[in-house]
Amino acid sequence: MSTPPNLLAEKIYTLAARLPEALIASLVTPFLQEKPVPHVSQFIATLPHPAIQAEMESLIHLWQTEHPDIHASGLALAFLTATHAARQHREAQSLELVWTGPRSPNLPLRRTDQALLQLIQEAQTRLWIISFAVYKAQPILDALLAAAQRGVTVSLLLETPDSSADKISFDPLLALGEELRAYAHLYVWPKEKRALSPDGKHGSLHAKAAIADGQTLLISSANLTEYAMNLNMELGVLIRGGALPGQVEGHFEELRREGIVVVSK
Repeated sequence: MSTPPNLLAEKIYTLAARLPEALIASLVTPFLQEKPVPHVSQFIATLPHPAIQAEMESLIHLWQTEHPDIHASGLALAFLTATHAARQHREAQSLELVWTGPRSPNLPLRRTDQALLQLIQEAQTRLWIISFAVYKAQPILDALLAAAQRGVTVSLLLETPDSSADKISFDPLLALGEELRAYAHLYVWPKEKRALSPDGKHGSLHAKAAIADGQTLLISSANLTEYAMNLNMELGVLIRGGALPGQVEGHFEELRREGIVVVSK
């Protein structure tokens, strides 16, 4: 045994935290019940994304070559234990204020851009980003592209000149860049789906939020712009764990399913 067992444990926990509990249970049950188990290639093929398949293949290779004394049922039990630990971690909620603007010695706060970049970089499977404006926010856009390229499903809900009835003149979809537009799922709130004021004016998509894996939620006054990240006064809250991140993600997923927000054309 040339590698420490904690490396195998870390790989197990990382995968367990990324995969749905029901999927893990269905994968490991045959190993626990001593039923016929699928060949490794068939087992890996059941996983939802090539990047996750590659991680599982690496984990199995490490187990078979460095820790052959560990029985398959022991590995399966380790996966179930890691899944439970990951769920407990998700359910433990923490709150942190984030801020752009003049600093105060009385209240140390996280920078908005730092909090958003960390949320994006920590995402494992899915991201929702909701913003009114996108302009000159290249570090954020680069992080979103990197997330999409490592297998994260990136969904962006943005205001556009057409969907806003020309309330904004600059199309944020163009600011994303061609490569990110190709990777991301782009959504808009069509003006025909919006409520009207008594004088016939449409409402605006003015929410600003980011949700990672249904586990981390950033709600902020900041748009995805250079000024919002560096120059304005902007205030928000970063929520980790608990029910709220999943509930907000579920809300936007329901808006998508109901056709209230639609794929950008």
